[in-house]
Amino acid sequence: MAIEVPGGVLDSLVTFQQELLATGADLKLVERENLHFTVKFLGEISDALVKETDSRLGGLSLKSARVEVRGAGAFPSPGRPRVVWAGVAPKHEALVEPIAEKVIRALEGVGQRDDRPFSPHVTLGRVRSGRNARQLGELLRGNSNRSFGELELSELKLKSSVLTPSGPIYRDLGVYRLS
Repeated sequence: MAIEVPGGVLDSLVTFQQELLATGADLKLVERENLHFTVKFLGEISDALVKETDSRLGGLSLKSARVEVRGAGAFPSPGRPRVVWAGVAPKHEALVEPIAEKVIRALEGVGQRDDRPFSPHVTLGRVRSGRNARQLGELLRGNSNRSFGELELSELKLKSSVLTPSGPIYRDLGVYRLS
């Protein structure tokens, strides 16, 4: 389950990705067309479970929201970056979290189990080695409050991803409007 990132915010994130590369860090960037907020990762599921997922999500009433994409960081930390991300302004996390909680609850028992707490973020890239990790960490700390723009959370998408040597290829399986 994903929320796509539109034009202006997308442009800001791609610009920042180029700044990340300029640190000389060993990064595999997420392609522009694949930048999104993951609400729930399902993993590989059967066609029957896709239909079940569609049925469960179709019955949800989810509220749309306007949020600011703000701040850059890394999991597990900027000092030990593995996954580089952009987040949501703290004042808007309370608008995103109820959407995610309802989706996660509705999809209980479907797909891979993930006990990590939900953290609204867009994955920008993955760190492949420790090369220039210090410079990358400094850039992330320096942009921990950077604004990438605002977006309207107006729909969720059930996406399928096929892994290829050059990265995943996503396909929309369902679209769910937020009111």
